[in-house]
Amino acid sequence: MLAVAAGPAEHRWTLWERPVDVNGRDHGEWRRTQVYEGERWCKGAMTTAINRTLRAGWKGGRWDPKAKVVEYQCLPETEKPRE
Repeated sequence: MLAVAAGPAEHRWTLWERPVDVNGRDHGEWRRTQVYEGERWCKGAMTTAINRTLRAGWKGGRWDPKAKVVEYQCLPETEKPRE
């Protein structure tokens, strides 16, 4: 019996997030949010999270200085974000 793979196996990917100040200087701790079956699913979830954060911070035609600012990363499940 012969098995042929259609392409490289997808690995699980983790979406990470951490709070940052508006200027991107003061970083909080990275937090694992969810694990996905592939990179494209993780990046899709990251895009959704970014859009949600931006919509929440945009008030009356300008950025609310009190709004939450978040940095996101998608990484293979076995990797952690670098500081």
